[in-house]
Amino acid sequence: MNTATELTYTECVQRLHAAREAAAALPSVLWQANGAELAAGLEALGELSAAGEGAEVAVVIEAIERGEPGCASPPQTPREWVTAHHRRYAVAGATRVVDVAQACRQSSHHILREAVVTGRVSIGTAQVALKEMRILRPHLNPDNPDAVDTVWAALMALGEQHDARTVRQLREQLLAAYGADDAFDDTEDTARAGTALTPGKEIAPGLYEYILRVTREGRALLEAAIGPHAAPTPGPDGEPDERPVEQRRADALLAVIGRALTAGDNSWSSTKAQVFVGIALADLQTHQGQTPTGAAHTDKGLGVPGAGTLLGALTSGDLVTADTVRRWACDATIIPTVLGSCGEVVDLGRATRLFTPAQIKRLWLRDRHCTYPGCDAPAAWTDAHHLIHWADDGPTDLSNAALLCQRHHTVVHSRRLHGHVTTDPHGRHRVIWDLTRGSYDAALTHRDPGPGHADPTTTQPDTAPDQRVSGDDTTWHRP
Repeated sequence: MNTATELTYTECVQRLHAAREAAAALPSVLWQANGAELAAGLEALGELSAAGEGAEVAVVIEAIERGEPGCASPPQTPREWVTAHHRRYAVAGATRVVDVAQACRQSSHHILREAVVTGRVSIGTAQVALKEMRILRPHLNPDNPDAVDTVWAALMALGEQHDARTVRQLREQLLAAYGADDAFDDTEDTARAGTALTPGKEIAPGLYEYILRVTREGRALLEAAIGPHAAPTPGPDGEPDERPVEQRRADALLAVIGRALTAGDNSWSSTKAQVFVGIALADLQTHQGQTPTGAAHTDKGLGVPGAGTLLGALTSGDLVTADTVRRWACDATIIPTVLGSCGEVVDLGRATRLFTPAQIKRLWLRDRHCTYPGCDAPAAWTDAHHLIHWADDGPTDLSNAALLCQRHHTVVHSRRLHGHVTTDPHGRHRVIWDLTRGSYDAALTHRDPGPGHADPTTTQPDTAPDQRVSGDDTTWHRP
């Protein structure tokens, strides 16, 4: 039985005073302890500190519920009451304690209260968890009644073992796993609107500063591109590379840009960037980003449901949306690692996943520019897109390809748009797009289930709504 529960309140306070006296005397007798005893002393102080914080919150909760601050003379706010009776909080921190105590009084925060009062989670971590929950709650799946408690339990479990910063980093994983349909995908769309690159500002003679803001997808691509070039490089005589890491990264970015400019109109890519993204097959083939019924994949090495997990470089562990992984599978050197229901690798990029430089040149000649309606982005600014997605066994050949600029490549995947290649009376191949949201899924249900993949060249009427013919400036818009 826990002897602490047998103590009266007066006995508890007396022992707290005794513990304070012991802690105050400890520095003067440290010379008596060996190494193991020093470690034991530190562990005891840690347990005392954690239990003390929990007890502080419990006392403040009780005082607020009894109305003690208002009964003081003169009446006080809860913050003023804490400041008046707690030596440490007389200077700063009283508001933080009161905020956590007020939150713990709510019945919906019973998991938080238990973790804080028992000392498992610090006041600082609890405050961060409250902020994270305020951000997450509106986006949690309303059809899952256990979502809120599950997220609280995850935040508290992580906060017990790690600091507040780590708790903050759990946000995207929880949003991907327990968020409403497309909640995690929506964060990518919102973030994309905030991307920016400022004009260079001269901060010293000959030195310019740029400020770059990118999405998590942009960060992954940037790190994949510059990572191999940012490592220390020995000098010609073997001397160590003394450049600071920031300088090496800047030099690496300029080197990548220089190589791209040197390539000119020729297709260019770097094969040095080896970054993998792991994703469950069920998520790759489910456009809503949610795990299909019967395909749950928790605790099987599959990462977070509804998202891909980056492996490699500085972005290892970061999440990306399933739509982003599908787009990367078209024309990116980031390698999709597709996992089965038990975490086994069922596909590692496929040797024919990427279009070859020769195929891309032929696409440039055929399509001339981005094939999305109304866009004339030049071919050199485009990606080669699989009309029948690579994830759906679409072949990597010209009859299943279309040029799309980066912006419209994102739109096509996020809106699930369908395009197909057709041939006009003059024998020219053209790409026509149906801009009806979800048209790809509708087309996929009617595809030929032949041996391996559908024939994406099936001719459809040229009067399909919202269509654009590649290699032609003529554009049709929906009435």
